[in-house]
Amino acid sequence: VSTASVVERGSTLDCLEETFAELSNSFTTLHQNFQGIKQVHESLNEFNKSFSGFLYGIKMNAHCIEFSEREADLFKENQSTPIATPVRRIKTPTPVSRIKTPAQPPPPKKKKINKALAIKTLIKKIVDSLPPKYRDQHQANRKNVEMILRLLFENPSEGKYIQDIVKCTELARGRCIEYLNVLINNEYAAQ
Repeated sequence: VSTASVVERGSTLDCLEETFAELSNSFTTLHQNFQGIKQVHESLNEFNKSFSGFLYGIKMNAHCIEFSEREADLFKENQSTPIATPVRRIKTPTPVSRIKTPAQPPPPKKKKINKALAIKTLIKKIVDSLPPKYRDQHQANRKNVEMILRLLFENPSEGKYIQDIVKCTELARGRCIEYLNVLINNEYAAQ
């Protein structure tokens, strides 16, 4: 092999050295861009998981919060949106529910009525007028509603706090809210 041919090959490859260096730099930049895209993808996945948990929490919270009639109407109108109406914070606690006293004239003073029997009869009458799910003798719902009504009748003018009802009945908070909402919707209790 002659030295002239080696020099020619060397000079031919030397002119490509600059091009290969540019190509190598371009591949390095491309690799860095792909790593950046991968990090963005992982961040978006993490955000989606967290945000979906947040939306689920809002949805579950909406099922457990008692809305006033106006807020309930707004909530029904906006059910297509995933965010519920904000909850107002109350600084001083107020009773959640109290029993509505029936608009009946007071009994004549001449007769002595057994108060416990009158309350028992009134509770039976109230429960018998509720939807079938709550008045069936063989389901626990009836007994739970009767238990809540007895608590509300203990001091009908003052009412009871939801935490007191949960504590006394040993029912889940969601169940107590469900039963109270049934009584409120049927106008046997007031908020």
